[in-house]
This record gives sequence, C-alpha cells and structure tokens, in this order.
Amino acid sequence: MRAKAGSPEAVYPGRATRVLVFAGAFSTSDDDRWLLDDLVDELVSQGSQVDVLAFDNTRVRPRGVEQRKEGRVRIISVGPERLPGTAADKILSRALSAVRMYTNAYGILKRQKYDIGVFTSVAATSAGLARRLRNKNVIKRLVFIQWDFFPIHQIEIGRLPGNPITRSLRHIESFCIAKSDVIAVMSPANERFLRSYFPKYRGRTMLLPPWAGSETCGEASKSERFKAMFGGQLVAGRGVESILRAAVLLGQQNVPIDIIIAGDGVLRHKYESLAASLELKNVCFLGSLPRPEYRSLLRTVHVGIAATVTGVSVPAFPSKIVEYCGSGIPVVACLDPASDGGDLLLEYEAGLVIGADDSRALADALQDLETRHRAGTLESMAESASRLFRDKFSCRSAALAILDSPGC
Repeated sequence: MRAKAGSPEAVYPGRATRVLVFAGAFSTSDDDRWLLDDLVDELVSQGSQVDVLAFDNTRVRPRGVEQRKEGRVRIISVGPERLPGTAADKILSRALSAVRMYTNAYGILKRQKYDIGVFTSVAATSAGLARRLRNKNVIKRLVFIQWDFFPIHQIEIGRLPGNPITRSLRHIESFCIAKSDVIAVMSPANERFLRSYFPKYRGRTMLLPPWAGSETCGEASKSERFKAMFGGQLVAGRGVESILRAAVLLGQQNVPIDIIIAGDGVLRHKYESLAASLELKNVCFLGSLPRPEYRSLLRTVHVGIAATVTGVSVPAFPSKIVEYCGSGIPVVACLDPASDGGDLLLEYEAGLVIGADDSRALADALQDLETRHRAGTLESMAESASRLFRDKFSCRSAALAILDSPGC
C-alpha cells in the first residue's frame, strides 16, 4: 500500500525505527528542555521516527497534534491548555489528562505500529496506557526507565506521608510496569533494589545511567575565586542544608571558596532564611535559570556538588553528576550508604565521593579541590569528567542503548 502523501512513511521511507515516548515533561521552547527532549532529538539523529504522547500538567500547550523536526517528531498533547491552580485543580487536571489518553490519544495511537515504546517513572502517570498498547501489540518492545522508585523514595525523603494508603501505591506502579520487556536501571544497586521492590517483575533489565544532551565543556573563563555549584530543585531529599553547613565551616576557616545554588522549589525560602541566619557570605542563591544560561554558568565554576540525604533505602544516582561531567567540571558527590552512584566517578577519577549529610567531609573535600586548583592539578580531573560523560553519560549512549535494548 502506498503511504499517504505527507505522512512520515512517505517522507522518510525505509527501515527507520518507530518510537513512541510517553512524556510527563516535554518542552514548549528551547529554554524549557528536559531529559526526554534530548533523548527524542538523539533518536531522530539515529534515524528514528518519534511520536511523543505529552501529558505534562506543569506547562500549557495546545491539545492535539504538533509536528517538529520536519515531521520526524509528532507530539500528541492531552495536557491542560491552562495551568491548574489549587491542589484540587491539579488532581482534576491529571484525571482529565488520563481520560484524554484513553480517548483522544488512544484513537490515534491504536492505528499505529511502534518498534519501541519508552516510558519513565513515575509509571502510574502514564495511566497504564503503555501496558495496554503493549498488550494490543501496538508496541513491539516496551522499555521502562526506572528513575524514582515510587512511592518509597518520596515517602523516605518526606515528600509523601508514610501511611498504608500511600505505601499501597507501589501496587499500581507494579501493575503499570508488568508488561515491560526491559526495565532500564541506573546502576547495579538499582537493579538489586528493583528485584526486591517489584518481585513480580520477571522481565529483563539493562543498565542506563541518566544522560544529558551534547557536551558543553570547552573554552571558558573560570572565575578568579574558586567556585562550587549546586544545581537542582530545592525540595526535600537534595541535601542542601548540609551544603549550607559546609559553607559555615569554610567561612570559619577563611577558605576562599564560594558556593552557588541554582534552582527553585518549595524549600527555597527555608534555605535562604537558614543562610541568612547563619550569616553566610560565601553562598548565593540564583533561582531557576534557563538551561543555556545555566550551562554557560557551569563552565565558569570549578566544581559541581551533587547531594542526597541519609535515612533512605533507595540507591540514589543524582542526575546532576551527569550535567557536571558534561560541562567538564569535577564532581563532589555526597551520597547515601545505599548508593553506588559514585562508583563511575571513582573509576574515572572524575571527582570525590563522600557520605550524605556530612558537612565536615564536604567542607574538607571542597578545600582539597581548591588546593588542587591552586597547584594546577585539578585540570586532569576535569578532563576525566569529560571522558566519563562521553563514555557513559551522553545522550547518544542512551539512545543507542534503548534502540539496541533486548526484545521480548
């Protein structure tokens, strides 16, 4: 049968892989990009035709179908056309998006054939549609990317109450991922936790660390005074308080280090108030920055800080490690005992790994790196960070791993 004029098959004939991506967060502009945006771009560069089911409830876009990349990317939006205000509005908005997935979107998707479907944690946000499309053989191979173990991670860091109702949400998550042909986990520790947390899952797994888009390191003018940066959401579980306590120790010892905190979130006012009460002169809060501006700033600092908290059982792998390596700066990773997220940093000699919530160890690590900078030996660690990004953390590596993922 001849392809309809203007269809993807007519414009791009041949054996291009057809991929369906379920996106709870997807860009509306170049300044508003997420991990899945980078992945979709790389899948296209590898010759794929990509459909994106966008059910994002934190930004508005017209409902319906939008095309990008000369038709290589088709976005099917079921999200809100206006942002919900109250908590009740947000719940209703998500419910309506789920309904549209099974009406508007399903009416389009059920007539397609996809080689690969990709969805990410939290799996329940896809409302079980990925599972249904796999059961209907609309999707030939279903890949689930496990970032956050829901709801246990959110409970342990205090973002959800730890009661029987919230704990039971694990069963919904288990149901949504059950038909996945392969689950991509960030590290060996994550694979072990997956098998214990979802014991009914009998499918395959593969290792897929977080990724970032193109490498952004290169010629950049470093600030004269040594600077470390923490970039991320200012929410529970990010270890920001221990960073501020480390800044106190550095100030008391007159160590010439400034700490930049870039990001926003519900705890920003709390952390700014704490910094003020501690009379910190070596910390500044920049708020949320557009990604191009954030990446440009990263290139001017000397070290990136990635931090988690103790008291958790889920092995963390902060995605900021990837962003820092992509910008060619060494990393200080403050990780919980369950995490093996620092193993690659140590293997490549791309940074230092210390315990979470240990302000004294963080202050000592930053002072150590500042001393290396003055001695001219920090550059080799920066080069190792860039090499680690190219070998393990690039978006190209992630896209190729998904395209080559095990079949059913």
